Amino acid sequence: MASSLEQNKQLIRQVFESYNQQDMEKAEELFSPKHIFHFPGAPPMDWNSHKQFIIGLAKAFPDLHFKIEDIVAEDDKVAYRLTVSGTHKGEFQGIPPTDKKVSFSSTGISNIVDGKVAEDWVDADIMGLMQQLGVIPSSAP
Repeated sequence: MASSLEQNKQLIRQVFESYNQQDMEKAEELFSPKHIFHFPGAPPMDWNSHKQFIIGLAKAFPDLHFKIEDIVAEDDKVAYRLTVSGTHKGEFQGIPPTDKKVSFSSTGISNIVDGKVAEDWVDADIMGLMQQLGVIPSSAP
């Protein structure tokens, strides 16, 4: 039988696989009904708001893909580092489609309770994303 740490990591892998397949019904099964999602610049989100956040990303980037680069579990927490990629084909935060392929990093910590994701704290390189979309200038080396 897999350890609870391995089960927790597998749960997070399933979350991102469901996002990659744009299967929000499967994703919903993996989250606690009282799930809270924290993202900089936004108020804490319940599951429905979190789901709309992911759906909005997928509409803007239809080939949206989350690749887990690192994943570590300790106690009831799972930390991960992602590469998020996609092609900007739909409006994103008021930015019309650019057809640009983008890739940016994201990190997160998930709290697992009773085999479900109860809370997430996620950060993403939004500045790098905006630079790739041409909305803000790239910083000089």
